Amino acid sequence: MLAEEDGIDLLPVGRLVYQPARPLASGRTDNIYRYTLLTSWAPFSDPPAPGTTIREFLSARPRLVNSRSEAFSVLASIDQFEELFTGYPAGYDQCEQLIDELAEALRAIDAFSLLLIVRDDHLATLNRYESRLSEFPMVYRRLEALDVESAADAVTGPVEGTGRSFSPEAVDIMVDRLRTFSYTDRLNQKVTIKRDRVEPLDLQIACTSLWSSLPDDVRVIAEGHLQADGDPDQAAANFYDAAIREVRGRTRQTESELRAWIESTFITEWGTRGTALRGITMTADMPNSTADAFVDLRILTPEYRNLSIWYQLGQDRLITAVQHANRLWRIEHNIGATVPPATPTAADYRAAAEAAFSSGEFSDAQRFISTAAESYRKAGNSRGLAYTLELRGAIARANSDLNTAEQSFLDALYTFSALEDIASQVRLLSALGDVYSAIGDYTKAVQFHRQASQRLPADVDALTGLGYAQWYVGSPADAEATFTRALGWNRNEGRALAGRGQVRVELREYPEALADLNQAITLGLSLDNEIDARSARAVALADLGRGDEADRELRAARFQDPGRPRTWLRAGRIDVVLGRTERAREELERALQADPPMAPTDEAAARRLLAEIQ
Repeated sequence: MLAEEDGIDLLPVGRLVYQPARPLASGRTDNIYRYTLLTSWAPFSDPPAPGTTIREFLSARPRLVNSRSEAFSVLASIDQFEELFTGYPAGYDQCEQLIDELAEALRAIDAFSLLLIVRDDHLATLNRYESRLSEFPMVYRRLEALDVESAADAVTGPVEGTGRSFSPEAVDIMVDRLRTFSYTDRLNQKVTIKRDRVEPLDLQIACTSLWSSLPDDVRVIAEGHLQADGDPDQAAANFYDAAIREVRGRTRQTESELRAWIESTFITEWGTRGTALRGITMTADMPNSTADAFVDLRILTPEYRNLSIWYQLGQDRLITAVQHANRLWRIEHNIGATVPPATPTAADYRAAAEAAFSSGEFSDAQRFISTAAESYRKAGNSRGLAYTLELRGAIARANSDLNTAEQSFLDALYTFSALEDIASQVRLLSALGDVYSAIGDYTKAVQFHRQASQRLPADVDALTGLGYAQWYVGSPADAEATFTRALGWNRNEGRALAGRGQVRVELREYPEALADLNQAITLGLSLDNEIDARSARAVALADLGRGDEADRELRAARFQDPGRPRTWLRAGRIDVVLGRTERAREELERALQADPPMAPTDEAAARRLLAEIQ
């Protein structure tokens, strides 16, 4: 496939484990991944000879050049690359061989670029192979769900050439319904939200249901046809019902057992998607073959974490679909009874906010916590109100609403002060110090953290927060001393170890810094802290002359968040040490252009390095 106007030789989309167009000869010992990939890249050519490597296959293709005798860029892609890691159906050795052959081709074939399409849950596995696949850092791009325009195209595209079409009004209504999602929240209250994007599976289910339900003589699908047949929620419920009947026919389980298992295992008590670990033979007391059948029918989807397989519902709309379909089925079969929910209390709203916050559902968490605060205020419960205000601040801070976080923490601090609760005051002072650090007011951050540590000198969190604030304001030596005090009270405080390790890098105490950073990473850190610990470790390794290790550690930091300004700064510092001046300049300039700006100590370091290499 050619894109001549762009000078591009574009290969068809490649796959690794689907059934090739030509049956594989029995007894063939070739690498099945490679054979399937090369067959998909050249679907109309003769099958590759046994033993043909990827480099040999690409080298044997006709070399295309433009009118100036410049070679075309060769672009290839592999869809569902995670199939290489899921169970190794062709054997571990063949997986490793394919990785090595792709790497060989990327290094040996001029102007050859490769796009790997992989599920998010396999990014960590792919990252382990990055240094083998390419000498340059891989570039990651997330494929989002369909935007409104793409969703409209996906609705209308499949009917082209069939004699049917959609009216513009019907398309708008269909896409709007697919963007609209209703669910029952943690307090049994119905919530309706409208998303910016449409999930492809949701669209497929709804459109398939619509097309199959229309009379044969319908040529233009209009708004009226959607009134009876265009409900995505009902389509999802029908999709689920059909899957239940299909799995019942494949297995020994009854319909009642299957419905109860799906609802109790994969929908939490809070109305969110639950997960279940695939065991050796059973998944949540159900045979693995049953779970696999639901995966085949796209009711469940697998996630691969820590060399284990976890199942969850394939999309959020299935939560309501399962609950609705099961409720109607139980009514039809006279099973069970519905008990009206009790009126929620302030404590219920606060508990619901905590649960929503812990699962990252910030809009629900904010709604619940505001209601809880108002209820506690009306009841005159000062302590309950103070804890609720503190939680509201934590939710706002996690959601980057720093103004609300600041005010909520200040209100909570005032209330705890009236209650003479010293421990809670210290906790709030530290929280406010972190907020001011996030805002960029590091002087005020130092003041609040210092107040906290003065009230409770043994509070490790307060000392750790003070250490970071001192570092950010430009006093690494003071920060090192403060972190050491914190570690005197708890030598296994990972965040304090990560902080001391980073300031020791700034002070060029590299062996001591590596000892701190290694221990911090081993103990476990939050994502942001781990990224910073790894990039600092990379700097120390580079300055100790261990450039290859430094590059690998820097790639690990970039993998989690490629747009982190502090990582750009440290990448520039490493490039300076390793003599990559042009790359260093690019990294440092990106760091200085960051919005919001870096901490003063980081900004000063970037400007100093940039001046040195100009």
